[in-house]
Amino acid sequence: MFVKASSRRLNLRVKIWITASLQLMTCAALHLSSSSSFSSSTPEDLLTVMKTSRQPRIVVVGAGVAGLGAATRLKELGFTDLTVVEASDTVGGRVAKSKIGKVWVDTGAQYIHGASVENPIYCLLNTSGLLSQVPPDEGSTVYYRRDGQRLSEDLADRVYEAGEGIFRQRGNNSGRSLGEHFAEAAQAFVEGWQAEEKKSVQGVLALVGKDYLINIAASDLHRVSVDSWQYYTNMGDDLNVEGCMFQMVEKLAEDVPKERLLLNKAVSKIEWDGSFSGTDSQVYPVRVLCGDGGEILADHVIVTVSLGCLKAQAASLFSPSLPAEKMEVIDKLSFGNIAKIFLEYEEAFWESDVSRISLIWDDDSVESVSTNKTQWLKHVSLFTVMKPQERFGNILIGWCPGDVADLIETMTEEELSSAITEHLRIFTGNLNIPPPKSVLQTRWRRNNFTRGSYTYIPVGVDGQVMDVLAQPLVGIKNPSKDLQVLFSGEATIKTQYSTVQGALLSGHRDAERLAQLYGRTAPPAVHCNNHT
Repeated sequence: MFVKASSRRLNLRVKIWITASLQLMTCAALHLSSSSSFSSSTPEDLLTVMKTSRQPRIVVVGAGVAGLGAATRLKELGFTDLTVVEASDTVGGRVAKSKIGKVWVDTGAQYIHGASVENPIYCLLNTSGLLSQVPPDEGSTVYYRRDGQRLSEDLADRVYEAGEGIFRQRGNNSGRSLGEHFAEAAQAFVEGWQAEEKKSVQGVLALVGKDYLINIAASDLHRVSVDSWQYYTNMGDDLNVEGCMFQMVEKLAEDVPKERLLLNKAVSKIEWDGSFSGTDSQVYPVRVLCGDGGEILADHVIVTVSLGCLKAQAASLFSPSLPAEKMEVIDKLSFGNIAKIFLEYEEAFWESDVSRISLIWDDDSVESVSTNKTQWLKHVSLFTVMKPQERFGNILIGWCPGDVADLIETMTEEELSSAITEHLRIFTGNLNIPPPKSVLQTRWRRNNFTRGSYTYIPVGVDGQVMDVLAQPLVGIKNPSKDLQVLFSGEATIKTQYSTVQGALLSGHRDAERLAQLYGRTAPPAVHCNNHT
């Protein structure tokens, strides 16, 4: 069923691609000269129009989800002179996979933030049949205190849900920090409980705050703006699709012709607003210089590298330099980090219906939810169970945020195995928990092609600055050469930042900007067919 559906979509896309290309060659002059902006065209204008009837040459820098989204959308829109350059040896960017034991796991994104037909990532997973691999029941959460006692799940679940409700009460131009908001509301909630319950309630609420640091990839709630989501579009509930996300990206990459995808091709410089003569006797406004000494001339370049890479390289990557207002936004936005620690066991020491193991410290406070590298184990308090067991075996994922994640990246597998084993023995009261037979930790901060996990908005910064980051560059020497350099990626879309769908939608956005420039019409949308 999937193969047949894919073939129909592929045939439709090929027809659209060929039709758009023929229409461009035969009708470009007529289309443009009949528009209001070309109503008084001179012979020179018409000559320019005829020259631009060739396929524009487009380079996409980065083959993460934003880059693949841009490339596949450009192909659907009939653009054929397209090259995607990727610095690493594989596609996907921050959607990635690695092997632990005998199974492949998602080392990058594994959650859909919005499991609905409004979410294009959900639709891609759904139409490809990958959602059928996701277990329908996530299971239960068990809560342990440091004295080895198990907290009542009924109590803990009620308090945890209330804590999540506090985070859903987000601000709008308040100027406050998320930590300030959470501390105030959480403390008021604690006061409503009996004295003997307050310590447990506060411990669970602090756990909610620590888990939220993982969601944000930050080190301190007091450094995160409570107004971060005032422009955010909620597409629905979260869904864990572990083991499926990297497969979705691989399927997405199949729509990019192999000869157009250049791996191990790092970009060292993007020269724009120039006049570079090509071997085809054409003059191009942009030249992309690569680390291997090669160069690619282009009419348009879509830059999809992470905010972390922009922070590290933007000052030297572009010539002329980026406008001051864009550099200011790159500096203002924060780029966080999370670490996943995969722990594979011969046998499970947890019950079969458990999906999460949460560790509660009685001395944690809701007043200041932040990480501390000197007590890093206090921030390895969430473990999720990979499901189904028949596919993944017995694997836990330990999660930690911010600077503790940075620290985890420097540790050996032996150090992590020893420390976490003792950690789990103390909290569960089970001194017979064996060390894991395999350990795998992620290293997103140390990866020079990502330099972290995803974007968050710090206190004092309005999410509208992402619009500035997304704004294409306007040339001075060649102002007639529109959209020379465009910027895609989750950090450029304030309504869906820090999400996989945000990355994809930003790539679509910039492909459609180019389509509008060349008078092209978007193809029919692929319906979100139900394969669950």
